[in-house]
Amino acid sequence: MISKLFSTTALSLLAMSGSYFAAAQTFVPPVAHEQAYNNWDIYQSKDISCFSFQDRITNTAWGDVDVYLAAFGSGFGEVTVQFTSPADPTNVLYHGNLSGLQGNYNYQDGSYLQVGAVYNESTGRVQVLVAYQWAGFKVDIFDITNSSTDPVVYNSTINLTNQTLSFFDHRIRMDSDSKDLSRVAIVWDNPTVGLQTIGCEYGNWGNIMDIDNTYGAVGPDIALSHTTTPEHYLHYVYHDASGTVISKSIMAFADLMDPFATMVTPSVEDINFLSTPVNSNLVIDSKDEDDSKSWAYTYTDQNASEVFVRLVENNSGTPPTTVGVNTGALGNASINSQYNAYSPSLNYGSRGAKEDEITVGWYNTDGSYNGYIGLIMSPDGSALISDADYLEMPNAFTAAPYPNTASSGIAFSKADADHTANRHLYTVYYDRVTSYSDQLHHAYHLRGFTAFKENKKMEPARLTIYPNPFSDVLNTAVTLKEAGSVRLDLIDIAGRVVKQQEFKAETGTYPVQMSGLGTIVPGTYFLKTSIAGKSINTQTVIKK
Repeated sequence: MISKLFSTTALSLLAMSGSYFAAAQTFVPPVAHEQAYNNWDIYQSKDISCFSFQDRITNTAWGDVDVYLAAFGSGFGEVTVQFTSPADPTNVLYHGNLSGLQGNYNYQDGSYLQVGAVYNESTGRVQVLVAYQWAGFKVDIFDITNSSTDPVVYNSTINLTNQTLSFFDHRIRMDSDSKDLSRVAIVWDNPTVGLQTIGCEYGNWGNIMDIDNTYGAVGPDIALSHTTTPEHYLHYVYHDASGTVISKSIMAFADLMDPFATMVTPSVEDINFLSTPVNSNLVIDSKDEDDSKSWAYTYTDQNASEVFVRLVENNSGTPPTTVGVNTGALGNASINSQYNAYSPSLNYGSRGAKEDEITVGWYNTDGSYNGYIGLIMSPDGSALISDADYLEMPNAFTAAPYPNTASSGIAFSKADADHTANRHLYTVYYDRVTSYSDQLHHAYHLRGFTAFKENKKMEPARLTIYPNPFSDVLNTAVTLKEAGSVRLDLIDIAGRVVKQQEFKAETGTYPVQMSGLGTIVPGTYFLKTSIAGKSINTQTVIKK
């Protein structure tokens, strides 16, 4: 079931008011495309996963496609796949569910479902991967084919551990190289030996490796990245049984492919000692292509009140830093004493032109305001990039809190904008429809929109757009604090520029009219304003 789409633009600004808040908050409706299909009865989601990529390799029935994978659930799990036209997530060519567990429909009894992909050099096909816990740990391999009715078919299963039910409620995680799908890596918590890991390079799987000195470690996560050399490397994060010590380590991906080794010893970069145990899964990410090997991971405290991001931005040379992102530390209003926060997730990526950002999202509830919110922050943890305090996810709110709120309920694809399906940040999250039924939302956030970015040269309050909805013309006005060129781009939901207008101006306020819009297809559009080549404002407009 693919539903709701999320984006930096798919995130919507959120503001809450409170009499004692140092800063008032503002809530802005989401503008991202989102969709939902299929409800599935599940008891509790142990984890949630998504991954998006461009398939320009496989000769599918539709030619080149963008592929969106998602998975969630426990006891009655589900894995979804969706093909869309390139650069247009609104044009769905195919969607369906994958059947694994040796044909068991919808991954019933599977837990901690993870999705990814790898290019198999020997077959010339892209393969979809589903890792999960069921009678031990496994990974199912599917081939993308040229069939229009069954384009993703089961190939084989790799047993990562002995088939035993004693591994119930232990975590498995996966990450893929989104640039060329050349590599994928998996880590899991084997209670008999500690953490284990495996890698795959162009369809060739390495040995199952024990991670040295991790006996008793639990809750691992993994992020795969590479330098421009290129050297691929892996970030691991995990905590001890008490949940009060979080370790972060790194190693070269090549170590996973050593045919003579059965153990690896990553280098421990950081140990984070906590005053109270973590109350969520750990989620780590890094840029897909990054010579400085920066990283960030997120979690909540024991009381589920504070969302933390632990990060290193190695270009700055500063040591690891922990930021409470809902405490006001980023210049936003503090909400950690007003709301409970569950299941945080993040994406560490780029919007192009080497502009990096960390997007964080979580489930936020006080019993009456119940839904998914987030924010976009700088990679050094010093400030917000998003305009307002918090961002709402599209169609992400319910009248009552969800049951099982401590379960993971939101995930961002770990891929960067430069390598993902049409530069969209793919996000999934679920809501509880009934006491035993969840609906998965799929959201697509177009990277590079700067509606939430701090404005330096224009006062947003002085920018108005009318009429809205529009038919043939759009009128606006811009106020420049210094001379420069002004450009207006009218952009459709798929990120295509359908109309552009540019002029030069001195300081002051100028009226602007964009005409000739009568032939544009009715729907939702974004009017982006740029000054001196820098985007400073994006607003949603409706063509009637």
